[in-house]
Amino acid sequence: MSKTIKPLFLRTTAVTALRIINSFRHFNLPHNHVILFQNTCKETVMSIPEGLEAALGFGFMDAIFTRRSRRFGLGMEINEGTLAHKSRHEPVPLSELEEAFLIWAGTGMTGLSLGDLPRTGISWLFQWTGRSWPCSCNSHSTELFYTNDSGVYMVRLHDVLPEEGKSLIFHGMTDDEKLEKVLELFRKSLIKLNDGRADLPKGEPGLFDFNAWNCNRPGTTFFVPVTNTTVEYMVLLFIYFGAKYGFNIIDELNGGRSCGLDKWIEKGYIRKDVELSLFDLELRVLTTLNVEQAFICQNMNLALQGLGLGGWAFTGLLPHYALGVHPDYKGLGFRFTKPEKTVRSAKPPVPVGRDGVFEALCPPYAKDMGDAVDRFLAMRGRFWEEDNPYPYQNPAGVLADEYHPSEVRIEIVKDFCKYVYENYGRFPAFLDPMFTRLVFQAHHLDLEFYDKYYTEGAYTELHKNHFHLWHPDMKDPFGGK
Repeated sequence: MSKTIKPLFLRTTAVTALRIINSFRHFNLPHNHVILFQNTCKETVMSIPEGLEAALGFGFMDAIFTRRSRRFGLGMEINEGTLAHKSRHEPVPLSELEEAFLIWAGTGMTGLSLGDLPRTGISWLFQWTGRSWPCSCNSHSTELFYTNDSGVYMVRLHDVLPEEGKSLIFHGMTDDEKLEKVLELFRKSLIKLNDGRADLPKGEPGLFDFNAWNCNRPGTTFFVPVTNTTVEYMVLLFIYFGAKYGFNIIDELNGGRSCGLDKWIEKGYIRKDVELSLFDLELRVLTTLNVEQAFICQNMNLALQGLGLGGWAFTGLLPHYALGVHPDYKGLGFRFTKPEKTVRSAKPPVPVGRDGVFEALCPPYAKDMGDAVDRFLAMRGRFWEEDNPYPYQNPAGVLADEYHPSEVRIEIVKDFCKYVYENYGRFPAFLDPMFTRLVFQAHHLDLEFYDKYYTEGAYTELHKNHFHLWHPDMKDPFGGK
């Protein structure tokens, strides 16, 4: 049986709720599955399904050992081949609580980064917020977009800060305060971009035909992690152009000349004998960042096992189509630009951002690349302000040790970025400023498909009993108990 929790202003007393919040140290819950404070101050009751307790108690190693891509959901059909099957059941969308569990497992804020590094390492940290996945220099420049039957959403967490001195966001709070914080954090992070399911390709071009039968279908929740590559790119530039390294970036498409760094070589700030090609530099940026999307998708994939849901991560949706390059598909509604001139042989469209919510550090959101670097420094500077939360007992001492790039180093970074934009008509030269590759889908499984074609073990008891555990008010199509 599911249990209910009254709103906070009536005080939370349900034992189930306390257990969930105490266990849910690193997860966030969405507003309509926690406590809804209506403008009219009407009482709303939240139902806590037994499935949440089962998911929170599911072992980590069990999640790893039972992880599988399970693609066949309610309402789906494979219309040819040995595995041909048509579901007898209507699709059932994920509840918002199921979505919240996946989202916070995938990318949620969990507190403060510890930053347990020597001074030279701490100085390159971009910010201090801890998330459920690791990233280089703690820049956390990947955000999660998703769509379901009701709309298109962004979970914007880059600017959300935890409490002062809280390495874990719920540490030291009363149970009422924990619930209030969960609600507060979710309301800060969730942005509804559009009504209705995202307009994505339903086949080629844009989506490989072998994924078209079940991708972004009714009842599914479809997730797209998107990375702003310009942030970590500039983090690395300040490291590589620092006094200790002084890398000389050369442009192999322009005869191997230095990328706007000649005068700094002559003045001794950049080392002529330590060369790195522009290709290799951007390959380093890409390989540093593409793992972020993999971390997020794997986190959600493991969470699926505890939830008893189906789903999988894949790359069959072409990135530009997902973001909205094709006039027939709005995708996620990102803006694209096209270089006016470039040394490259082709001028592919460039995704630069979703206006007003997620914008790259480059034109048209910056007037030029010098302005883009200034925006980067201002962004980083906000995360290093004295009044921000830090994990240390003596944060003032850490701040006093911070390395501030000199005006010379700032000008070096600006000259490099201007060179790239002037010669390639874009920044970065080869990478997309807004990059996506992996996508992820979650849905309710049609167990009859697996019973028909597979040996024992294709799904677990949590899959079998999912409707009983998570949707006790619905008729269980598979008779779980």
